[in-house]
Amino acid sequence: MHFKSLTLEDIRSYDDETVEFSGGENLIFGPNGAGKSTILQGLFGGLFQTNITRKKVNSDFNLDELVRKQADSGRIELTFVVGGEEYTVEWGIEKTYDDEGEVDGAKTKSGYPKLSSPAMEETISGFRAVQSDIQEIVGMDAISFVNSVYVQQGDITRLIHADTETRRGILDGLLGLDRMDELIERADEVRLEYGRAERHAKTRREETQNRLDDLPLIDDLNERIGKLQEEKSELDDQIEDFDDKLDRLKDRKEENEDQLERIEELEAEIEEIEEKLDEARDNRDEYEDDLNEEKSTKAELESELDGVEESLADAREAEAVEDIDLSDSDAAEKEFRRAREESENARSKVQSIEQGEISGIENDLDYVERDIRSVAANIRESWSSIKEAQAEKEEAEKERVEAKERVDALEEELTERRSEIKNLASELGLPTDESLDSLADTHVSEKRKELNERREEVRQTIGQLETLEKQVDQLAESGRCPVCRATEEAHDIDAESVVEEHRTELQDARDELDALDEAKGSLEEFETELNEARDLRDNELENARQAVEDYESEVAEAEGDIEEAQEELRVQSGDLEDKKTDREQKEADLRDAKERLGEAEESVDGAEEVEEAIATVVELFEKVSDLRDDIQRCDENIENFSKLLKQAEDHVDELEEGKEEFEDELGDLDVEELREEISEIDEFISEFKSKLDDAEDQLDEVKEQIVEHRQTKKQVREEKERKSMLDEQVLWAAEHVEEAEELQDAYKTVRGKLRKRNLAKLNKYTNEMFAELYQSQSYRGVQIDKKYNIHLVTPDNELLEPELSSGGESTILNLALRAGVYRIIAEREGVAGAALPPFILDEPTTFLDEDHVGELQTMISTISDWDVPQVLVVSHDEHLIENSDRTIQVEKDPSTETSKIVRPDEASGGA
Repeated sequence: MHFKSLTLEDIRSYDDETVEFSGGENLIFGPNGAGKSTILQGLFGGLFQTNITRKKVNSDFNLDELVRKQADSGRIELTFVVGGEEYTVEWGIEKTYDDEGEVDGAKTKSGYPKLSSPAMEETISGFRAVQSDIQEIVGMDAISFVNSVYVQQGDITRLIHADTETRRGILDGLLGLDRMDELIERADEVRLEYGRAERHAKTRREETQNRLDDLPLIDDLNERIGKLQEEKSELDDQIEDFDDKLDRLKDRKEENEDQLERIEELEAEIEEIEEKLDEARDNRDEYEDDLNEEKSTKAELESELDGVEESLADAREAEAVEDIDLSDSDAAEKEFRRAREESENARSKVQSIEQGEISGIENDLDYVERDIRSVAANIRESWSSIKEAQAEKEEAEKERVEAKERVDALEEELTERRSEIKNLASELGLPTDESLDSLADTHVSEKRKELNERREEVRQTIGQLETLEKQVDQLAESGRCPVCRATEEAHDIDAESVVEEHRTELQDARDELDALDEAKGSLEEFETELNEARDLRDNELENARQAVEDYESEVAEAEGDIEEAQEELRVQSGDLEDKKTDREQKEADLRDAKERLGEAEESVDGAEEVEEAIATVVELFEKVSDLRDDIQRCDENIENFSKLLKQAEDHVDELEEGKEEFEDELGDLDVEELREEISEIDEFISEFKSKLDDAEDQLDEVKEQIVEHRQTKKQVREEKERKSMLDEQVLWAAEHVEEAEELQDAYKTVRGKLRKRNLAKLNKYTNEMFAELYQSQSYRGVQIDKKYNIHLVTPDNELLEPELSSGGESTILNLALRAGVYRIIAEREGVAGAALPPFILDEPTTFLDEDHVGELQTMISTISDWDVPQVLVVSHDEHLIENSDRTIQVEKDPSTETSKIVRPDEASGGA
């Protein structure tokens, strides 16, 4: 199995990035906090989704923290290959919010996760379905993945420094033995549960027998129920007789109540007629009052008509209308319309002059005045623009001179730096005629690689010489070889000569290492000079040249602005003279219009005087006509009120006759007699109801006793059935307690065999890997006992605690141990070759010094030789980066807090 690609959209610090993986070793590097570990979280989350927060990946990690702070949702898309088939899984996550709009968690988006592949008939979705298929395809669940192939940061060192109990728990978990412990504990829990069930069943069985002893026999209960049934039948007959008598009494009472109801209806009818009669009499009186009032109104209107006709005669003889025909209302209305039209025409003419000509001229004058002020302001602005452009031109010319001097100074400085770099390149043995870019991008990295390789070779030589020096010293002191215990004569060597020779070689190697370290420092200084020179050339000098061009453009632009402003000033001066001439003409037109307005206003006064006199005549004609109409309406109302008065008197007579008929019918009924009879019937009903209630109470009591005896009878049967069932439960629980004990013993036996077998393999594979990594002769191997105590074995078989060894040796031991576990897991799961899952190392150099990083690279190469399809390493160690088959660089923009994958064509240099 191997990963092919990973896409992160709004995940942690990633906006939208895709990481491509290749077979073999993939090293992910970048500074701390750049987003390297997020890629591993994305791989695990792509495979196992929400298990990312539950399966030991990060116990302090919340799902909502996986989504980018600035986003509401995120997406992970992972493509991986198993058995030659490609699979793609997508997982969408969205934040959830509380009522106040604050984030309170996150959840998988609807329709996610999704799993698709050309090898599958259709895409599947949903957490359980996708998890089930992925576990079947990959061959392991989330826990197995973490325990077998994912070496998290910190897991390496905690194996050695943990106490014995903790170490056993970790290794049992990694080797899968903690599952056996869970099964043993579960079997013990089952045994205890069955034991509790057995004791509980016995207790309940005893309680059931005690209850049976306290209950009566079923035959006695049947006899009691028979007697109660006979008593119930007698009570049913009594109740039926009482019901018949009550029904007859209720029928008689209902007849009397019907008669009482008729009496109440008649009384209500009489009362209603009396109300209507009062209302009819009131209406009759009201109509009579209205008739008298109308007659009085008519007399008043006739008197007012006489006065208005006299006023009309006076208005027709007024001076303003003495020559106008106003003989009747039609003639007066016609003359009024003509007079009003003449007034309107006169007023229109005044308005036309006042609001038309005069207003238009005044508006034109306002516009001309505004134009004059505007042109004057533009002239002032043009003068200001000319002065401002002249000042800008002088400033730009000054800045241009200074920028040119800056260019000359930087070109001189760059020439000096090139000369210095050429001298340094000569001292380091680098080409002196190459360009700055070629030296920085190619020759410096090659020189660094050459120095690092030679330094590694020299360090290994020093280690070997130091070991030989100790052995030769022991030979010189004891006279015997520390390896084979032979005498000095048997080897035919001069110990002192050999000592001196090895010391000379060791000192030469140390001197060479110092020289290489010094050369490395010089190379770093040279690289710094190169970068500064390139920065001077590409940034400072280029910016200075650009500044010269910018200031030259500013000078030319200022000259153009000056010419343009001067031309605009000439045009604006001509406009100002034209506007002043126009203003004089408009003022002359305004004086002429005001003279004509005075004449038109005199015509309006005469026309309005005639219009007002005729209007008075028309108004009086209308008033005469209205009064005559009102007198006619009074005549009509007098006639109508006379008719209504006659109808009201007829209605009063009719209602008085109806009242007499209802009073005659009511006189034949005796209300008191009916009420006395109803009272006697109520007494009989109350008596029979009391007897009926007593009989029903006795019947209910008998029924309750029957139900109680039947319930007791049912309880006796149930208790007998319960006791029989509990007898079976006691027997069943006892049998299962025995089975659980046997199962627990079997699990313990299997666990012992598995632990013994795994320990043998763990010792074997750990020692093989330790031998590959550890080249010194200080220890000949590793020993892990059955309690998972770990010791280093010295050449004389002495067991040494790992804590007493150096930091590098301790870390190498841990790495060898974890690699051994990985190999056991691979064999136990029955996987190999392309099916073997990737081996993942998160910051494995945390506790390694520089001298042991090369040994870690050896371990990675060895694991790759096991036919592992893919190894993923997260680190920022330069040695691992330089020697990795493939690197994936991660960077983070501090201004946006956004991580990205740096493609080879985007990298600024080096690995």
